[in-house]
Amino acid sequence: MEQGAGKDFNTLVAQRVGRQIARAREGVGGRRMTAQALANRTAELGHPLDRSVIAKLEKGFRQTVTVADVLVLARALDVPPVALLFPLDEPQVELLPGEISSMWPALQWFGAEGPYPLPSGSDAEPQRWDPPPSIALFRQHEDFVRQCQQAAARAAESRLQSTLADDDDRARWEASAEADAQLALSLRDTIKALRKTLRAANHEPPPLPKALRSLDDDVK
Repeated sequence: MEQGAGKDFNTLVAQRVGRQIARAREGVGGRRMTAQALANRTAELGHPLDRSVIAKLEKGFRQTVTVADVLVLARALDVPPVALLFPLDEPQVELLPGEISSMWPALQWFGAEGPYPLPSGSDAEPQRWDPPPSIALFRQHEDFVRQCQQAAARAAESRLQSTLADDDDRARWEASAEADAQLALSLRDTIKALRKTLRAANHEPPPLPKALRSLDDDVK
């Protein structure tokens, strides 16, 4: 499938973004936003794009679109920026000039979820993929925080159930509460150590939910 034969790559990207802006604005998800309302919203966000600029993008007449444009338009339309660049309703995308890829692998590469995709139609085996170390650490942090919150919630629920249970079931609920409470404590230690590792690598760890903010009490 040829995409944009003879067209400048900047123009192709701008046209792809423009199509997705029109889709999002015209009612994907059951809503509609006028071009003027979108222009007004970009101005509120500090990067004003005139209604005529938006119209040119949507009609494919604008030859470039900047990263700043994509970020602000995505926020104004309440969609992730990647949705403007990689429309999943299209099977393929010209990822680099002359390089056609299936859409999902291209999106995964852009989001650091996979390697640079093989060309469409290639019979080669996909290459091994390991995320960049820093991104892997941030994802581990997110996963551990989620597990810790879930374990704490289960412990609280089991304690509640133990107060309502008869004698035969009370011990089981109490044991379950204790197991999850210990798991939550262990995960708190893991999260604290991981945040220390992130800071040692000159990365600022993500904000913690209120229940876990005490993990940073000793950070100066």
